[in-house]
Amino acid sequence: MGLTKKLAAALKRDDEREEAGMHADDRVTCYSHQSWAEDCEGRHRKPSAGSLLAEHNELQRRRMQ
Repeated sequence: MGLTKKLAAALKRDDEREEAGMHADDRVTCYSHQSWAEDCEGRHRKPSAGSLLAEHNELQRRRMQ
């Protein structure tokens, strides 16, 4: 699904509201995927301690090369 005029306007509105202090969880659009929030709910993973540690270790490994 492409970016419609309605979605583009909603993204802009959410961006402006977020800049004005609205919490990101209150968005009706998804900034990351440029889509409606309800369309990408399953695409976001909450980080776990293990995944954050693995990411940190991978970054450290790359820096040491």
